[in-house]
Amino acid sequence: MTETFSIEDGLIILRRRIWYFLIPVIAIAPIGAAIVLAMPAKYTARGTILVESQQIPVDYVRSTINAYAQERIQTIRQRVMTVNQALEVADKHNVFPKNTTLSESERAQKMRDGLNVSLITVGRKSRSGDGTIAFTVSYTHRDPNKAYLVANEFMTLFLSEDVRTRTAGASNTTEFFEREAQKLLAQVSGIEQRISEFKVQNADALPEHLNMHLDMLERANRQYVTSERSNEQLEEEKQFLASQLVSGAEATGGLSAQLQALESQLALLRATYYDGYPEIRQSQDQISAIKRRMRPSTAIQTLRQELALADTALTDLERSEEADSEAVAAAEARVEEARRKLSDQISSESRAGGDASNAQIEARIALIDNRIRMNDRRTNALSAEIEDLQTRIARTPAVERDLATLTRDYDNLFGEYRELRAKQQDAQLAENLEENQQAEKFSILEPARRPHQPSSPDRPKLLVFALFAAFAIGGACAMLAELLFSTIRGRVHVSGVIEEHPIAVIPYIPGEPKKRSVLGFLRRRGVIADTEPQPV
Repeated sequence: MTETFSIEDGLIILRRRIWYFLIPVIAIAPIGAAIVLAMPAKYTARGTILVESQQIPVDYVRSTINAYAQERIQTIRQRVMTVNQALEVADKHNVFPKNTTLSESERAQKMRDGLNVSLITVGRKSRSGDGTIAFTVSYTHRDPNKAYLVANEFMTLFLSEDVRTRTAGASNTTEFFEREAQKLLAQVSGIEQRISEFKVQNADALPEHLNMHLDMLERANRQYVTSERSNEQLEEEKQFLASQLVSGAEATGGLSAQLQALESQLALLRATYYDGYPEIRQSQDQISAIKRRMRPSTAIQTLRQELALADTALTDLERSEEADSEAVAAAEARVEEARRKLSDQISSESRAGGDASNAQIEARIALIDNRIRMNDRRTNALSAEIEDLQTRIARTPAVERDLATLTRDYDNLFGEYRELRAKQQDAQLAENLEENQQAEKFSILEPARRPHQPSSPDRPKLLVFALFAAFAIGGACAMLAELLFSTIRGRVHVSGVIEEHPIAVIPYIPGEPKKRSVLGFLRRRGVIADTEPQPV
């Protein structure tokens, strides 16, 4: 079946079901109007808070508060509207009557419902970061005075909470960097101590001393070679003097030759004569006189004793564990001085006596022995120094590697410490910025004022809505009655029912108009009997 409803059908339904439409309208419209008029008036006090940008350029001082204005506003709203805070504001301004039966949670919820925060943003990002340039704080209550007081109270709480939050955040940031800097400083000090102890333990093989050790090794090798050559020369001189002493290589007629001739002559005389023989005694006296002459002088003996004592003192000092380098150097100087005096004395007596005697040769050999011993000491010391330097040079790469590891760790930690100190200084500047309120902040652009007109309800709109609802209900009732009492509405409906177009349509021709009265309406409906005579 096709759709059979048309405008003509609507008019027929309206005419036929007029009372089903009018009765709901007449009943509901006054009730709706009464409800709208009876609704209590509510007043809204509204203030505006401006989001001020940072007064000092961000390139110079950057704030440590990186939350956008929208986020901060919503965070502050949650903190301001806690149960305790909401109840405190309500009690301060007597928002609820003292005999109220509402619980604390219900009162806090009503305070939250009355508070409204609206953001004012721009289309593009502003200096606040998210386009928020201001926001409004409003509070709605039946009493305009209380609405005004509570709205201003919440605006004050927003400002104070923003200052407290930003200051606390900047302070916490500074304290965090300070704690971390102290930790890094302790680690840096620990590595510095380790580096210091490592350098003390490996002071003889530090990489910065490698070139010095190489130069010292080269110098010690040269001195060692020089000392060995000097010993070879002294040994050759000693062998030459010893050969002179043994072979009597003195000039002919010298004391050695005379002593040798007299000793040979004495041996021949003893083979022939007895010891008391005069020639034997004479030979013995001559031999004793020559030996007395060949004995070293008192000065040479004294100097030889001094040289021996100085050499013994130097040997004892070198063997001592508490030997001081200055004391050893002084002892070597005394040995050298004693040797020089003995050599000068021998030279002086040799020039005075002409030829060198056995005593002088022996004294020279003693000098050479002393020099050889001194050179041996020096050679041994140089050998030990060379071995020590070679050990130091061999240890230097390993020490350098370990020291480089410690130094790298120190550089890394110290670099982190410097960066952290720089961040701490920036955080301190940001904290000073927040304490002086020169960073981004909230300021009251327009305080809340006492409202003179109610903000709700909007009675004209509600009355129109009530009237519209009454008409809608009336129309619904008329349509429902029409659907329940299924009747033919018009020609379109007839065509739809019989599924054929009628041949002709006879319009309704009304008869003599009857009086439109309630009595006639009841008679037509069969409620009362019609007692008037009907026309034939």
